[in-house]
Amino acid sequence: MSSTTTAEFLEEVQNGELKGTVDQVLATCAVIARAKGVLSDGDFRDLRDQSPYTEKVWSKLLQVGMDDRLEGVKEHLPPSYTTLHKIHCLTDEELKKAIQEGHVHPKVSQGSLDRWLRYERFEKDEEAPPEDFSSLVTVLGPSGIEEDTLNRFKGDLEKLVGIYGFRTQYEGEQTMVALRQQRSQDNAGVLAQTLSKELKSTWDAAEEELKTQFTLTSLDELVQAPMTTFTGFLNRHRKGRDEFWMFHAHDYIHKIALEYLKASTRAQRFNYRRRLKEVAETHEHLASKVQETLDGVMNY
Repeated sequence: MSSTTTAEFLEEVQNGELKGTVDQVLATCAVIARAKGVLSDGDFRDLRDQSPYTEKVWSKLLQVGMDDRLEGVKEHLPPSYTTLHKIHCLTDEELKKAIQEGHVHPKVSQGSLDRWLRYERFEKDEEAPPEDFSSLVTVLGPSGIEEDTLNRFKGDLEKLVGIYGFRTQYEGEQTMVALRQQRSQDNAGVLAQTLSKELKSTWDAAEEELKTQFTLTSLDELVQAPMTTFTGFLNRHRKGRDEFWMFHAHDYIHKIALEYLKASTRAQRFNYRRRLKEVAETHEHLASKVQETLDGVMNY
């Protein structure tokens, strides 16, 4: 449909869907972006005022619609306009890295994306404040401040303190232990998504009798199953260890990493790291994949 008037664009907007598939959400955003380029400023404001969306939502939909990067990677995107707006705010480099490392996927939440971005931008290379630093001032703000306003303030504050060589330390931030735990949960979710994608064809081809034997009713149950059930099922399906390693070496590495992230004790994590290193020793062609996994998600 090639709308040219406010009324025609309004009909398209009203027929749009923000709670459907990612294609539907992006299509709705694209209508608003197209209207921006066709209508005069006054007519575009009239369209916004007559639309079913608030000015704040409208602004986010417009920004998403004008981002020509998203259509090309939509298979990785979630069907949520608020999360799509978060993704739109990523730089080209951050977007590419987030997709490659699995931090952006169809089920990603805003919270998970925010935590990864905060770690990537601020905490990854963060050093403890020098011992001779001390508190200089406390900044007070209203309790009902909006998240967008607070984030803009923090960004401006970081620029200012950087000019003078000062450091910021925010009230109410999580401890490093809590941050590591949350990061483990987020990475575990990414790995589970990867395993589900890689094992889908295997699960679909497996015999029902084998699934019953291992008390598995879904692919998700296989992904989250104990290690013995996971490897036992795949070994039986492939009818031998050689075939298991041929088809599922990377799945095994990902599963060890997933169990590492779910482990509750240091001893368990040590054993999973040791087991992965043994894989590199006995299967030399997997050494680089093992090291990548150890450095990427098993380094804390």
